Order: sequence, then C-alpha cells, then structure tokens
Amino acid sequence: MSKLTLLPLLSLLLAAAPAAKPAARVVLASGQVTLAGRPAKAGDAAADGDTVKTGQKSSAIVEYPDGSRVKLRADTALKLAVPAEPAGVAGGLLTLGGVFARVAKGQPGHFKMNTPTAVASVRGTEFFTAYGRPGKGGRDLWVCVGKGAVDLSASGSPEPMVVKEGEGVLLPGGKRTTKAQRYEWTKSLNWSMDAAEGDLTDSTNLDSAYADLRDHDYR
Repeated sequence: MSKLTLLPLLSLLLAAAPAAKPAARVVLASGQVTLAGRPAKAGDAAADGDTVKTGQKSSAIVEYPDGSRVKLRADTALKLAVPAEPAGVAGGLLTLGGVFARVAKGQPGHFKMNTPTAVASVRGTEFFTAYGRPGKGGRDLWVCVGKGAVDLSASGSPEPMVVKEGEGVLLPGGKRTTKAQRYEWTKSLNWSMDAAEGDLTDSTNLDSAYADLRDHDYR
C-alpha cells in the first residue's frame, strides 16, 4: 500500500478516535495523600469521580482544567467533579474535612461544592467549606467566603441563602442555617494556593469557631 493511500486512512482513524476526557491535576501532595486509593504526587492526573484524601498533618492542591483550584486540609476526603465540557459544573463532594476553593474568573455558576447536607454554588471566587464535626442529629457544616459570594442551598432550608465576602455561616447538624455574619476565627484561615506566597498549610483550629459563636447571635 502506498503512502498516498495510507494518509487518508490514518486521517479517518484519528477522526474516529474518542477525544481524551478532561483531567484535573495534583499540584501539591504534602504528607499522606491518596488519589483514587493510590499514593498521590504532584503532576498526577485526576479524573472525574476520583477521590482525593489527606491524612494527619497533610495537605493537597488540585487544579481543574479551567484553572480553578481546591486546597484540602488534613483529614479530608473530596470526590472530584471534573466536567467533560467547558460549560459543565466543576467542584466535588466533600464527605469529611475542610476545603478551600479558588474559582477561575469568568466561571460563576460553574463550580459547586457539595456535602451530604448542602450545596455551595460560587458567585465569586474564593470560599472555604468544612464538614464532618458531629453535631446534634448529624454533622456540622461551615461555609466561609473570602472573596465574592456563595449561594448556599441546605437540605433543611426552604430557600438558598447568600453568604457574602467576609461572612461565615454554620449549619448545625446540617439541618438549618445560622445567620451569615463575620467571625473573628475566619481571619486565621490560610487562603494561599501558591507556594511563592509562603506556607500553604492551614492549621486553623476549628474549635475556635464554636467559641466565637458564643459572642454572636446563634440561631
């Protein structure tokens, strides 16, 4: 078979081949970090549905195809949502621990952080979610906004609420929401996701969040 015959055949085969699915990538894996049950390292590709887990004194950063990033605190489990299309919804399902999210500009509504009891949809660019502390009748959920705003839809609330920049809100047991307001403890959160900015570890003691509640309207 001549080269002239092979070229059209090769073009047909390439056109018929399925396109590679978009993948996220691990940017940082410090300490005990696993991806889909295997030890993770910087540079690893992460697919839709993969779960990233961090152990004690560990942290990880994952970057999505659009440039959005999530940073996992220690003792965290996040099932990734990596959309197949640019207009799809990225994010994931947080089943335990704490995650910082920095959403790429121009992507409002295309990034959601799910938990078993609520969904935080991004209006702005930067927010923190912590889920898992045992509360009355379930596990507590904190959502705090660093920049922009977040629409928070809770299973126990009839309508979504807006959490604005600098505010935090607690869902005790995941059943209802406290009033969104400013809390002193959120000032210690480490929002950095760039090694050039220094230490990326967030070691904020979330116990202080509950102590801070005593000085606010807890309802």
